[in-house]
Formats: sequence, structure tokens, C-alpha cells
Amino acid sequence: MSQPHTDLVNEIRLFISEIGGVSVPVDTPGLLYTRDGRPAKFGTKGALDIAATIKGRAVWIDAKIGRDRLKPAQVKFCRAQERAGAIAFAAWSPDDVRDRLMQEGLLDG
Repeated sequence: MSQPHTDLVNEIRLFISEIGGVSVPVDTPGLLYTRDGRPAKFGTKGALDIAATIKGRAVWIDAKIGRDRLKPAQVKFCRAQERAGAIAFAAWSPDDVRDRLMQEGLLDG
């Protein structure tokens, strides 16, 4: 993750905390090497950057910088979460998160 991306993830998580929610950062898929040098994949393909609970609802948020958009695997992940009753979306700022949570009825105007 780049520093601007990490900063945005932290800003969104701080906002969630300020409104009484709880969040954790989610490790995105990557490749590690075991002690004996073998490659090992980790993470869930398509998982978003932040998993949160706000007023009892599961909320998944992917922090985006600039013109970045959700990847196909992330869109698939969002749809699966939404079918299960969660809220899942991309955000370019804490204001985007606030707006979406208001739209979903989790924040008052």
C-alpha cells in the first residue's frame, strides 16, 4: 500500500470510530515466502480494505486514491457481501463514507 492509501484507510477508520463504529484493516492478497523459501499466497482475493460494524450492520469499504476503481474481483466480493446483507463500496474520502452511510440510514443528516 502506498502512503496516501494508508493515510486514507486510517482517516476512514477514524471517522468510523468517531461515529461509534468498530473497524479493522484487511490484508489484501499478496505473496510471502516461507522460512525455507517456498512462496505462499495469503489474503482473500477481492476483499476490501476495511471491515466494519456500524449500528449492527456489516460494512466493507475499499479506500481508493485518484482515478482508481474497484477491480472485477472486488465488485464480485461487494455483490456477495450485499447478498448476505452487508454494505460494500469504494470510497475516496471519509465524506464518501458519511454520504453512503446516510443513504443506508446508518447516519442522521
